[in-house]
Amino acid sequence: MGRGRGLGENGGPVTKAKGLGGLLEKVGGWGRFQMVYLAIVSMPFAFVSTHSFLQNFTASIPDHYCRSPSDLWPVDAQGKPERCLRFRGNATNETEACVEGWVYNLTTVQSSIVTEWDLVCSLKSLQGMAQSVYMAGVFLGAIIFGGLADRLGRRTVFLWCLLQVASLSTGAALAPSFSIYCVCRCLCGSGISGMVLNGIGLVLEWTPPSHRATVSGFLSFVLSLGQLNLAILAFGLRRWRHLQLAAGAPYALCFLCSWWLPESVRWLMVRRRLSGVLRSLKMVSWINRVPAARVQLSLEMLESDCSQEEVERTPESSFLDLFRSREILAILACIMGIWFSASFAFYSLALDLQRFPREDPYLVQIILGVIDLPFRLLVPKLADRLGRKLTLSSCMVLGAGLLLGAIPVPQELGHLRMGLCVLSKGFMSASLSCNILVASEVFPTSLRMTGMGVTNMVGHLGGTVAPLVLLAGPTLPLLPPILFGTTVLAASFLVVFLPETRGLPLPDTLEQAQSQVRRCWSRLLRKPWQGARPLQTKL
Repeated sequence: MGRGRGLGENGGPVTKAKGLGGLLEKVGGWGRFQMVYLAIVSMPFAFVSTHSFLQNFTASIPDHYCRSPSDLWPVDAQGKPERCLRFRGNATNETEACVEGWVYNLTTVQSSIVTEWDLVCSLKSLQGMAQSVYMAGVFLGAIIFGGLADRLGRRTVFLWCLLQVASLSTGAALAPSFSIYCVCRCLCGSGISGMVLNGIGLVLEWTPPSHRATVSGFLSFVLSLGQLNLAILAFGLRRWRHLQLAAGAPYALCFLCSWWLPESVRWLMVRRRLSGVLRSLKMVSWINRVPAARVQLSLEMLESDCSQEEVERTPESSFLDLFRSREILAILACIMGIWFSASFAFYSLALDLQRFPREDPYLVQIILGVIDLPFRLLVPKLADRLGRKLTLSSCMVLGAGLLLGAIPVPQELGHLRMGLCVLSKGFMSASLSCNILVASEVFPTSLRMTGMGVTNMVGHLGGTVAPLVLLAGPTLPLLPPILFGTTVLAASFLVVFLPETRGLPLPDTLEQAQSQVRRCWSRLLRKPWQGARPLQTKL
């Protein structure tokens, strides 16, 4: 890969470039260091979706009926034994609840949390609640670890989240009761959320603008691989405790491998830790084989090369800074609305395997996982060619249209309905990928993880609510798809108010981020017959 502009391997002339982006170019731009960094961070990403959709199998509801001393059971409308009733004693006209438990068909799975704790009939809602508890942990982790990352550093929080996921996933596998299982899953979800946010932040803050869309798309692609990993693990491990344990074990290895990762140089700079910046940049120049940079880099050069405007005007930022500027508040609200709606629809499609009762659940899981891969691979190309805004809005509109278009398809055309739902999930996945890219580019460095944490928190609120809305499906079958589709369609209009960030450097200060938003708004308010007016920007 190219090294960009800056010092050559032979110590040739240096192109003067100011700012943090210029410093990265001086030590090689995109090189071996960034590739190794990306490889290490992406390893735990490959099991994120495994945890998110784990309950498709660990909370699988097999066919069941009441345990009864007799060989007779009341039957339902389809002629099958009633799931929640049995005959009382030797009578054949009086029924009662399943006082002695249930008999389960364990041909597909050997055990699940449903069979272990009898989460059926009157306790059936607890199965959906367990998934919502996990998503609630993701919801909380986004805001907690996003804010901590801007204070303690991306690397510190990233490592802690890896350790938390490894330990709490093991705790869930060993849980003696349903309540302890839910607590462990909730804390595991918060660690997953913090790990993803800070992993994305770490990589993108080491990446030059020309490679940001590609890197973000690659990370989204790896995130989707977790659904395939889940299908493979679930097919081989039919007991839920074994599957839960296998999903968390890779994070212990990733924790050990990630000690090598240096802190984000952008975060170090805005926190005025120039000695740490110098050590990191010298290490990067050595790995990227730009030896002259190691000689010329010094604290004095850092202070002069990074203008006083960037280093000294980056004060201690707080959570409230997101709400003190109308520009930052506006992009915060828009990204929250987009993220919520896309997650709302995405998780409704990914978690509802019962939508296809006649299909093999392992095959359906593979199809739902595979469909994300080409869509997420296309996002970087489209985002660089068409722009972030057009790509994001197109994916949302097409995904919502396919989801709503599947509603009138009759049950007899099950494969057509499944195809429309699968394609809709692919577009929803692409919109989430593009929205993450936009969110990482519009917030300033001093507030990037806090801003992404808040928007991610609200986004995962959609994933938390989706399983609860699906519970209304048996009673009101049209309500969930109509609600999911119209929500995404309405949120797609919010894209108009976001700035286009294609090809622009990451903003490091509030002023730079505000300038991007003002430029976008001035174009929206400009009358068609008015010519372009030059805007002053600090980027």
